[in-house]
Amino acid sequence: MELQEHQVRRILDVILRLGEVLLASQAGTADVAASIAAVTAAYGLPDAQVDVTAGSITVSVPRGVPNAPLTAMWLVGSRSLDYTRLYDATQLAQRMLDERPDLAEVEAELERLSASGHPYPRWVSTLALGIMASALSLLLGAGGLVVLVAGITTALIDRVGRVLNRGRVPLLFQQVVAAGLATGVTIGLDAIGRVPAGEGPSLVVAANIAVLLSGMATVGSMQDAITGYYLTATSRGVEILLSSVGILIGVTIAVRVGLATGVDLSVSPVIPVALVNVATRVAAGAVGAAAAAVAGYAPLRAAAVAGAAGAAGTLLFLGAGLAGADPVSSSFVAAIVIGLAGTVGARRLRIPPLLIAMAGIVPLVPGLSLYRGFVSLLTGQYAAGFDSLVTAAGTALALGGGVVLGPLLAPSIRRELAHLSLPRAERRTHPHRPRITRRRAGPTLAGIGAAGPGPDPETRPGGGADPG
Repeated sequence: MELQEHQVRRILDVILRLGEVLLASQAGTADVAASIAAVTAAYGLPDAQVDVTAGSITVSVPRGVPNAPLTAMWLVGSRSLDYTRLYDATQLAQRMLDERPDLAEVEAELERLSASGHPYPRWVSTLALGIMASALSLLLGAGGLVVLVAGITTALIDRVGRVLNRGRVPLLFQQVVAAGLATGVTIGLDAIGRVPAGEGPSLVVAANIAVLLSGMATVGSMQDAITGYYLTATSRGVEILLSSVGILIGVTIAVRVGLATGVDLSVSPVIPVALVNVATRVAAGAVGAAAAAVAGYAPLRAAAVAGAAGAAGTLLFLGAGLAGADPVSSSFVAAIVIGLAGTVGARRLRIPPLLIAMAGIVPLVPGLSLYRGFVSLLTGQYAAGFDSLVTAAGTALALGGGVVLGPLLAPSIRRELAHLSLPRAERRTHPHRPRITRRRAGPTLAGIGAAGPGPDPETRPGGGADPG
């Protein structure tokens, strides 16, 4: 039966609001577009055209020659990161596809998602960020006092950032203040000489830079670029660039003050990785990743999985470094494993792979390379500075690309594991051959098919719209 115009408009209104929650939760553009297209088809509109950008969602339903198409658009505002909200929205989208609940019920659930607060008090997120910074500084080789100061400084930066955010201060200037505070603490530690030689007070600001950049949509940006959403990938990339520029300005101001007062803020070009402390650094990577998940208001079971992913990624990164690999190659290999493990494990644990990916790569964020590059440029060591910044940029791209590549490999890995789980006799009678299916154009990190029960995302109907 053909739907009436008012019915079509209501369907579009509900689905656009669902897409807004997914996109505001940093889901990739391809995942949001595919989820909208699949749910729209499930509610009787199989030919809907979907266009998603960083700030808006447009859905158009063709109605033939006699009637003009119905088109609806929804503007997407920025929201604080909340992995629990992303998980709930993903589950709602999956249920809409599988069960087709009444739209009034869906509207009520969307209202609850939009109005609900975070699952934890804000001070829990602040504490988690402090633990995350302490773990990252330990991962970089800091001593006990520096580890403690890094955590306290990050907690202070988070509280100041919340005040600035309530005052609607743009992100660029928030990052300037945050980087200035972190570097100022480093100047103070050096000036008063309270840190023993070799413990590296500059690792405080390096850990804080990693924390400041950990929430950026590097993974989403790479996913958008790989799946053909170049405009949105550029938009998210500009956000990351502006954040980095803000950090550079904050570090520059503080370093200039330090140099004027005679404080040395140089960073050793190489931090050796000794075999005896690999276990400590792997543990620090696990704690840092788990804390990053909690800081993003993830469920506790998801934080545990993110911690395991962080430990695995850190171990692979350190192992590749000990084998002689450069930081970019090591980061790429570690990120592939994080993305692959997250995608394979997320379906059973009902966790969006995006959560595991973004938290799991936190220990690998190149905060030290960025800080080393900034300080080198400011002290006239231009060759060393540009080399460090290029390494940092390459590492960030390797992390995003590796995490996105993991889900592309996941379907084949799942088929192999399912085949190997069969009894030997049954394996002979059912030889393993690749299935010929219509696949989505790109990896799935959030949205329909990303986690939870239901058919494999390879065979999911309405698997996506053409990138626009």
